Amino acid sequence: MRAVIREAIVNDAALILLGVSAEGTLSGDVDTPAVTPFLNLKWGTTNPAPFGSAAQQTTLVIWVHDKPGDYDRIDSICRRLRVLLPSLVGLQDLYDYVSQVAWTGDSLDLQDDGHRTITRQCNFTLNGSMIA
Repeated sequence: MRAVIREAIVNDAALILLGVSAEGTLSGDVDTPAVTPFLNLKWGTTNPAPFGSAAQQTTLVIWVHDKPGDYDRIDSICRRLRVLLPSLVGLQDLYDYVSQVAWTGDSLDLQDDGHRTITRQCNFTLNGSMIA
């Protein structure tokens, strides 16, 4: 599911207009990118889903970072992600496919002293199946 989600984010016209780029869409422990805004995709534990033998469920927290100041662009990116990610149902990569994406909430306004940015988290639960 990682590839499906990342590709959808970096190729989405609305997110591109908000300044989201491939260079600024990262996953894992990252240094502060030169571009803003930047997104850090943090994948949670993958567990068997409550349905189907090949089904799996995982969480995704997307940290949306921007220059200090106004949270408007971060809010716009989070709103777009809430529409985009659930629309990916049925897409697949080489290993699995997306069968459900549910938005589970956004965090409060935060500051990241390490990156020297303002940030919010967008939280999702994803269900999918492994392709045999």
